[in-house]
Amino acid sequence: LLIRGYVLSNLMDSMNRYYALIISSLLFSVMHTANPSYGWLPALELFLSGIVLGLSYIYTRNLWFPIALHFSWNFFQGTIFGFNVSGMDDYSVIRHTREHNTIWNGGSFGFEGSVLSIIFQIICIYVIYTLFSKKTDYKSKANSEKHANTF
Repeated sequence: LLIRGYVLSNLMDSMNRYYALIISSLLFSVMHTANPSYGWLPALELFLSGIVLGLSYIYTRNLWFPIALHFSWNFFQGTIFGFNVSGMDDYSVIRHTREHNTIWNGGSFGFEGSVLSIIFQIICIYVIYTLFSKKTDYKSKANSEKHANTF
């Protein structure tokens, strides 16, 4: 609600939506700096998460998808699969142990601090951008043709 609903929405009113997205995503990442085991890899992943969540808001102007995505990401990652969520350890259904903390498993920050998560976020950004930009291009073209036929 805060980052996408207030910050991103207001920034988009005063600047290019992609600049607003970058600024709000940076703020989303910075908001997690007090979390245990925060570092450059989790910072990058959280920035990319902000892009994923923000892109969906930019194209739909609806907060339900980013809220549901953020909630389900944290819920399944932590409560179900037992990873630390942004460095926070809590109750989980599945308990696991790591033999070593690596950039592949995210170490004590959790899956969000892993290279695999960054790859996943990049794929999500590509998919969301590709799907929604085609949809909005189609709507723009349809609207321009509609207006062209009325004159």
